[in-house]
Amino acid sequence: MSAGQYAKREILDRIEVLMNMKLCVALALSCGATLCAQDQPAAPQVLKPQAYIRRFSVGATLSVLGLSLVPNRGLSQITTSPAVDALYTTEALTRRVGFGLTIQGAVTRHFAVNASLLRRRIGYKMNSDIYTGTDNPITSADERTNTVRNEDTRAKLSDVPVVVRYYGKERFQRGPHWFVEGGGVLRRVFGIKTSIDTTVGSKATVCCDVTPAKPAQRTVRGFVAGAGVQLIDPVGIRVVPEVRYTRWLSATFSSFSTFTRRDQVEGMISLTF
Repeated sequence: MSAGQYAKREILDRIEVLMNMKLCVALALSCGATLCAQDQPAAPQVLKPQAYIRRFSVGATLSVLGLSLVPNRGLSQITTSPAVDALYTTEALTRRVGFGLTIQGAVTRHFAVNASLLRRRIGYKMNSDIYTGTDNPITSADERTNTVRNEDTRAKLSDVPVVVRYYGKERFQRGPHWFVEGGGVLRRVFGIKTSIDTTVGSKATVCCDVTPAKPAQRTVRGFVAGAGVQLIDPVGIRVVPEVRYTRWLSATFSSFSTFTRRDQVEGMISLTF
């Protein structure tokens, strides 16, 4: 081997040694970094607290009234000028069950605002048995005019209660959450349908006058208060049973023996998501 070839061979050997040294250093640094990473404790995970009272919730509501919207009632009226002797009787045809939607928004950890839209059906039959004029006492016949009137009225109601709820537990605390509530309510009557037949003396019955009955107030206001509890089932649905009392400031229907109650007690259950 010539002197030039020998020098070239020596240079290549030195380069190979340097490359091997660099590779060993790189492997050592990599292993050290891996060991250090394994020795360091894992960063703790920050878990978001679970809200048992959701910020916003919506669902369906069922309402059952303790008493009928229209009470069964009789009323007698006698006047001398003009001479009228009248007897009115009312039979309730209302349904105690109503249904609708509910929505709630949490304002703080303890307070929330709840609003509902409830639909109800109301109805009644009112019989009027009226004698007008004066009877001659010296005759066996009754000279007065007897008018019998039978009214059948059905309608629908929309109730919109808005209440502020106070929960005894914070919305992030586990378990049942009891609450008390209070607020206002609006009621609107619509879809009124009426059928009236009239009989005067011995004449044939006249049927049917279908002019809708005129309500005393088409829109009425009231105050509402209540209490209940929110429960959570295994699949996460919020079940909310409650009891409410409503005091109406006026009556929807008010005519002789027919009127709507101004005191209302109801049991409600809502399923919200």
